[in-house]
Amino acid sequence: MLQDKFVMLGLAIAGQWTNLYAPPNIGKTLITIAELREQIRSGDISGSDVFYVNADDFYNGSVMKIEIAEQFGMEMLVPNHNGFKAHDLLTIVKGLVSKDQARNVVIILDTLKKFTDLMDKSAASAFGAIAREFISAGGTLICLAHTNKHKDAEGKGIYAGTSDIVDDSDCVYVIDKISADDLTGKHVVEFTNKKARGDVASTASFQYTRTPGQSYLQLLDSVKRIDKHALEVVKKKTAIEKQLELDDELIEALRECISAGPLPKSEMISQVNKDAGFSHRQIRQVLRRYTGHNYADGARWKEEKGNHNKSTFTLLHPPSPFG
Repeated sequence: MLQDKFVMLGLAIAGQWTNLYAPPNIGKTLITIAELREQIRSGDISGSDVFYVNADDFYNGSVMKIEIAEQFGMEMLVPNHNGFKAHDLLTIVKGLVSKDQARNVVIILDTLKKFTDLMDKSAASAFGAIAREFISAGGTLICLAHTNKHKDAEGKGIYAGTSDIVDDSDCVYVIDKISADDLTGKHVVEFTNKKARGDVASTASFQYTRTPGQSYLQLLDSVKRIDKHALEVVKKKTAIEKQLELDDELIEALRECISAGPLPKSEMISQVNKDAGFSHRQIRQVLRRYTGHNYADGARWKEEKGNHNKSTFTLLHPPSPFG
């Protein structure tokens, strides 16, 4: 039996077939390479056993990734270079199985659609049969694929293609973008497990920083895992920003009214209703939603009690970046 170990810590177990689904440009390749590098550096897997098939990249991107892979001993194959063709891959896998050479070999397919038709049940099923032979012979397979344009009831991504690939594999994760901060360049994504055989994480979260002019190695070095508490902070901030965007027009109408001078709450609601056309109910909801004392938590004004216990409002302002 193979020793129970991770090829990607907490996410992909050696001797299993794992699929990672994500929308384009979310960082699935980046995080996969970063996680493979960590496991190779830690000695849990050998770089010479890992074959990353980069079939979804432009020329310069392929060259950069090959140079980086060579630094930590991982093999990287690029279709149409050095005689390697994408359609040869399955033949090579079959050869490893027939020659009893699949044991401990780790193959990453980026992306899966280059090696089978995900929309064709027969093609996907045939690929699954070969993949299962490889796994049964001691190999490890990690496939990167895309989600479709639709979301599930919880707002999470849904894998693209027929269910055959998911049904035949051992482990499935869907990767969703949690936030992307244009100011800091920080991106946060979350892996959510949809299928598991073995002790893998139900969720995992990663952050990376993308800045103008940086090299791919610098981008790779910026990848780090974040814990559940840090993720919840990011999710809360993202939810606040999304709601602020939705309420922007009414917030601005209320800010103008508050800036014009203190009015009792009821009079202010009537004034905004008259000037901006929002209903009394909408105005009360937004007024309540953004009442508080902490601008960073979404508050945009604070409430004060005046004469005869009537409420008036004062605007809050963002904290100075200079402290």
